[in-house]
Amino acid sequence: MSGWWTIISTETPEQMADMTKVNKEAFLATWEAGLFGADWIAQLCQQGKATQLAFNGFPNRYTALANVVVPLLQAGIAEAQDGEFPQGQLTGWPGCITVHQNRIAACEPGQLLTIEVWDQS
Repeated sequence: MSGWWTIISTETPEQMADMTKVNKEAFLATWEAGLFGADWIAQLCQQGKATQLAFNGFPNRYTALANVVVPLLQAGIAEAQDGEFPQGQLTGWPGCITVHQNRIAACEPGQLLTIEVWDQS
């Protein structure tokens, strides 16, 4: 199945560039999603609310402010299916969702977050 693995972290893009040294305690959420599971971040880029830094799929790397991303996480983006974000509907790969609500709640609105989206095809 083609899809995406997403990581949202409080680490900088430079820190995330070396996955062997990444602080997993900085991860806010990780999940796997189907073919259109990266559409949400593409939409944020089109709206000027996120910036794409790398685009080769290994990974695609973005930044966005917490006041943009946190509400999406709280609304259930990790449970989204193919770019739509209804509550209570799991991704195409159930059991592959980790959300750290306490870390999400601790984010400051102007804090820059790093979003990595890995191509799983």
